[in-house]
Amino acid sequence: MGLEFIKNHHGEIVQTGFENSVKIFEESEYQDFVKTHYIKNRSKRNKLLMEEIPEKMIERQINDTRYIAKFISTLLSNLVRSASNDDGVNSKNLIQVNGKITSLLKQDWGINDVWNDLILPRFYRMNKITNSDSFTRYSEKYQKYLPTVPIEFSKNYQAKRIDHRHHALDALIIACATRDHVNLLNNKYAKSKERFDLNRKLRKFERTAYNHPQSGERIEREVPKEFLKPWNNFTVDLKNFLEKIVVSFKQNIRVINKTSNIYKKWVEVNKGKVKKEVKQSGVNWAIRKPLHKKTFAGKVELGKVKVPNGKILTATRKNLDASFDLKTIDSITDTGIQKILKNYLLSKGSNSSIAFAPEGIEEMNKNIKLYNDGKPHKPIYKVRIFELGSKFILGLTGNKKLKYVEAAKGTNLFFAVYQNEDEKRNFETIPLNIVIERQKQGLSSVPENNKKGHKLLFYLSPNDLVYVPDEDERENNSIIDFYNLTTKQINNIYKTVSFSGSQCFFIKHDVANSIVDKSEYSKSNKMEKSIDGIMIKEHCIKLKVDRLGNILKTYR
Repeated sequence: MGLEFIKNHHGEIVQTGFENSVKIFEESEYQDFVKTHYIKNRSKRNKLLMEEIPEKMIERQINDTRYIAKFISTLLSNLVRSASNDDGVNSKNLIQVNGKITSLLKQDWGINDVWNDLILPRFYRMNKITNSDSFTRYSEKYQKYLPTVPIEFSKNYQAKRIDHRHHALDALIIACATRDHVNLLNNKYAKSKERFDLNRKLRKFERTAYNHPQSGERIEREVPKEFLKPWNNFTVDLKNFLEKIVVSFKQNIRVINKTSNIYKKWVEVNKGKVKKEVKQSGVNWAIRKPLHKKTFAGKVELGKVKVPNGKILTATRKNLDASFDLKTIDSITDTGIQKILKNYLLSKGSNSSIAFAPEGIEEMNKNIKLYNDGKPHKPIYKVRIFELGSKFILGLTGNKKLKYVEAAKGTNLFFAVYQNEDEKRNFETIPLNIVIERQKQGLSSVPENNKKGHKLLFYLSPNDLVYVPDEDERENNSIIDFYNLTTKQINNIYKTVSFSGSQCFFIKHDVANSIVDKSEYSKSNKMEKSIDGIMIKEHCIKLKVDRLGNILKTYR
């Protein structure tokens, strides 16, 4: 937000190029500027003076949601419409339920209690992590512990949103809600006999007594209380069902495919020429994932740096900024510039945030002789930083053969698990450029054997599910009935999140968000070890799951 930026950076000098600079407004100057220039545009003025992005939905988003709901209702009505007496815009078999209705039914049917029981183990675990009891509270009313979050972590926290199974929960509530529930809660029959009949049909009644305010007469009557549950064991069945849900995820691991292009060309027709569309199918390959990051690097050779096999030394240009400490300066390719920057940094007490702030850089360049043994030097704004890594060449022709790039973040699609004769596993992330080359040749994305000759056991992609067997199951995994897992076994299912090199990271299949960011699992909100401390990649069994969470196949 504009005001937030001003509060964090007011008064700073920003270089605009060609040795020009500008000063960022002070907070009072910014507010005066906005109020003066947007005096006739209240909406724009209020947005520019906001300190935080509002958490509630804005009016445009609400209108979009209304339009989407109306459009979807029309489409769904065509699927459930009756053969006769059902000609309205919306089918009589389509029931529209709003959030207020589902919230009330959740409360009355005891669903909130079921949800608290489902997520409570995560809060007990947070108590152990923080060595406190801040994440649970004892309820005298319900005679049990309930999940809670300390006030300092409560911003943006929603108990419903931390677990993917809340989607199934909402679907179950809507499936069990009837048109009678909707009609009663929408006050369609507010002053009619039908409303009384619906109350008798759907709700529990409780006898109560009170004194008449005028006559003082004692009056007894029955009043409707909470809604009746859809069936007697509803909450027990609901909890058992939710505990056995396996959350599955849609994947997108398409790498390349043949393109279908349409272009126009001149063709002769009746001794004349006209433009005609021509379809070109299956001729060229299209890459559907980003191959590399935008930054290009050049290969360099430095005598002081030893380059191991499989790595290359590359350098890229970087703007001088407050991140340049002594370690970063040591990675500059030009030793002369290294000396100048080190001398200047030491003169500022090794405080890089002062030395290499825009004002500090300007001061250094004006007095650059002082830090270069009295010798003149051109102003320094950018430097070349070298890096030892696994970048690959951009191309084989022109200047592309001189450029090296790094694989784009998030494009690692295949993590191979190999196994030797002693059943010891080896791990390798298959680079995207290798995957593309293999797919173009009609080969499998992952090599059947690694460089050591070990055989491929299986490979993982983001959103793949794996099962982590316990000690007894590892000794004899044939005892696991994957098509009828117990509640305890379903807790041992994890989702593949990401991988790099020989590292692979997972998260429990039902976890949607952390209770406390960068604290519940790790600083990256994912983990290599299971909740029980087992290294997942060493023992996991890959699962093939359909979109409904049914396990179809296992890879042992």
